[in-house]
Amino acid sequence: MTKPPVLVIAAVQLVLVSLAAAVLHFYGRPVSALSVFLGGALCALPNAYFGLRAFRESGARAADRVLQNFYRGEVGKFVLTLTGFAVVFASIKPLNPAAVFISYGLCVILQWLLAARLVR
Repeated sequence: MTKPPVLVIAAVQLVLVSLAAAVLHFYGRPVSALSVFLGGALCALPNAYFGLRAFRESGARAADRVLQNFYRGEVGKFVLTLTGFAVVFASIKPLNPAAVFISYGLCVILQWLLAARLVR
């Protein structure tokens, strides 16, 4: 069975965010590097959870379970995202909030672009 596109997208997001964080760290911006990595991870990891949860089963006979898994995956993704932001902002000091939100937003845009490309 092939991996769901959601998992591929999450992997690409994590790789790109890791590279961006490494470059920032190399140029002497460790706080920004950590903030960029965390923002991207707050987007990619809940997406990976959704992919694992939603695509657990397939087939016409399992249609009810598939739909339940999609709903549970989406609720879990939402809870993980909210909890992740709360934990990051409450426990990570120093932090660059702008870098967290920009990285998160760019990962969401990347997710849309990759999903559109993989669907074709």
